[in-house]
Amino acid sequence: MTVYEGKYRITYYDLDFRGKVKLSAILRMVHIAAEVNANDLGLGFETLQPLNISFVIQRFGLKIARMPAYNETVTIRTWPAEMARGTFIRKGDMHDAEGQKIMEWASLWILFDIGERKIIKPQALPKEIEITTGVDVDVKPQKVPPAGEGVPFHEHIHTVRYADVDTNIHMNNSIYGDLIGNAVFTAVEEAPDWKEVQINYLGETQLGDEIKITAYKDGEGYTVNGQANGRASFAARIVAE
Repeated sequence: MTVYEGKYRITYYDLDFRGKVKLSAILRMVHIAAEVNANDLGLGFETLQPLNISFVIQRFGLKIARMPAYNETVTIRTWPAEMARGTFIRKGDMHDAEGQKIMEWASLWILFDIGERKIIKPQALPKEIEITTGVDVDVKPQKVPPAGEGVPFHEHIHTVRYADVDTNIHMNNSIYGDLIGNAVFTAVEEAPDWKEVQINYLGETQLGDEIKITAYKDGEGYTVNGQANGRASFAARIVAE
C-alpha cells in the first residue's frame, strides 16, 4: 500500500499563544508521516543513510480549511505522487474525526548527497518509487519570489543553533515554520488565521549561520524572506483570512 494513514492527537505543545497549531508542528507531522511512508516503501532513513543520501524538501504548499483544536484526534495521510524533472512530488491531507478534510498539502523533494552536499539524480535510489494514483489534493508547491513583496514591517537575525539542526547537518525544514511565525506574529492582537502557506527552501543553513529574516505585509497576506551567507535561504508566502 503506497498511502500511509495514521492518527495524531493534538497536544498543548503543538499550540501557539492563540491556541492554534503552530506551522512548525504541522511541518513536523507532515515530515514524520512522510518518513514512515518512505520506510514502508523501502526508502526510509535506515536504507538511505548507509548510502549517504537523503530526500530533501525544496517546496511545500499547504491549504488550511480549519486548524484542529487541542486534544482533537486527526487522521494524516501521505503518498508519493508523480515525478517531475528529476524531483519527487509527495502529497498528503488531514481529516477530522467526522471525516472532513481540514488540511491538504503538496511538496517537492530532491535527492541529496549528504557527504558531497549536492543534488543527485533519482537513479541513485536503490529501488524505484511506486507512484500512487486515484487520490489527489487541490494545492501545488508554488514558486515564491525571493525578493520581498509589500511593505516591510519586521526584521531580525536568527543564528542557527544546535536545536535547529538535524542529522543531515542543516536546519530542519520544520524550524522554518517557527522562523516564519516569529516574523509574522509580532503581537498577539495582530495574529491572523492562515489559509494557505507556500515555503521555498532555497539554500542550506548550517550550525552557526546567521539568517536575516524580513517580513512584508500586503493586501492578501505576508511574504517572509531569509538571507544567509550572501544568498537566499528561504522564501515564504502566507495568505491570511
